[in-house]
Amino acid sequence: MFTTYEEALAWIHTRRGMGPKPGIKRMEWMMEKLHHPERSFPSIHIAGTNGKGSTVAYLTSLFLASGHTVGSFTSPHIMKFNERISLNGLPMDDEDVVWLANEIQPLYEEISQTPLGGLTEFEVITSMMFLYFSKKQPDVVLIEVGLGGLFDSTNVVLPELCVITTIGLDHLQILGNTISEIAFQKAGIMKPKVPVVIGKIEGEAKAVLEQVAQEKSAPLSAYGRDFHSVHHPTATNLNERFDYRTEEAYYAELEIRLMGAHQVENAATALHAYRCYCKQRNLSYTAEMIHAGLKAAFWPVRMEVMARRPYVILDGAHNEPAMQVLVKTLEDNFKGKRIKVLYAALTTKELSEIGLWLQKIPNADIHLTTFDFPKAASLADLKERMQLREASYHEDWQTAFTDLLATADSDDVILVTGSLYFLSEMRHFILEN
Repeated sequence: MFTTYEEALAWIHTRRGMGPKPGIKRMEWMMEKLHHPERSFPSIHIAGTNGKGSTVAYLTSLFLASGHTVGSFTSPHIMKFNERISLNGLPMDDEDVVWLANEIQPLYEEISQTPLGGLTEFEVITSMMFLYFSKKQPDVVLIEVGLGGLFDSTNVVLPELCVITTIGLDHLQILGNTISEIAFQKAGIMKPKVPVVIGKIEGEAKAVLEQVAQEKSAPLSAYGRDFHSVHHPTATNLNERFDYRTEEAYYAELEIRLMGAHQVENAATALHAYRCYCKQRNLSYTAEMIHAGLKAAFWPVRMEVMARRPYVILDGAHNEPAMQVLVKTLEDNFKGKRIKVLYAALTTKELSEIGLWLQKIPNADIHLTTFDFPKAASLADLKERMQLREASYHEDWQTAFTDLLATADSDDVILVTGSLYFLSEMRHFILEN
């Protein structure tokens, strides 16, 4: 029995070394033993290479603005483990972590003795999530896929709606080497006759999604075909404005606090998913609720402005597609400014490709660092794989950040980017200091 939060958390994290073990047989065994908590509440299942977290944030905010209770399951956490399982935007209590760990631990011991083997850390947390929401019974639960879709531990759920945000090259060693292979993995969350909303996805990836949806008789709504957004960039404001329309609906001058043209696409996709869900469940909403919900949405370390004069911005651009949209956002929103970049990454990422994008950041002064995490790339890794023509290397990220801050002009931008685990540590450091 775990009596303290620290003990429960330490046990959960002992599973970390397991890494991903594709397949949902262990989760099916767990759900059976727990009397199928995953069937006890309505849900929306969300997959995608990037944009999952911000889509969850927009949806959470939209449901809250229209008076509904909403659960969310996301990863990784930024400030504290409990954020992964949240109710109405608030992380679960420490006591809940202890209770849930005590419920799951005996089953963990039992399954470890079977041919299925022990659970991974993510399977433990996913089981905790299903159990938590079966007790709390929110009006809707937003479930973010951990990795891929088809073999992800969340894929035991039968949702009311599926959302696939974006598709790009990431986790190649697990999901496949081509866009088509990755799209097929993401399409694995689709269920027979369950509606699907997809974000700005084009070409062969879109063709794969449409094919799978057709095979499963799942009605599919696509960005750019069934719903549209028109971005109205504002040169001085850090918020984004846009219009959303479909054949039968039009909402003008919607505003979001998350920065970048890609966030407009994410917000439009979330809004369409929200409207589809409300239509299915016969829930009412007003234009005022939509405006208020989108404007209130917040998601940390996505072009998050921590300070101004100089700007200090945190952005978890942890893969090549995210780095691509980061470069565009900097070009659009910080034209002409000098940008000091502090970057750290995991060894599992496509560092040579990301290095090419780092060099495209306008007026950039690039600084590479490392941090204390099992798969963090060392300075030698970064130097060898990124092959940057001009970059500075710093063993201690805290000293590097403090020095950049001390030498920056008030008009400069200090951008901290890379691994979400690194961004989590940086956010703690900034808020504490």
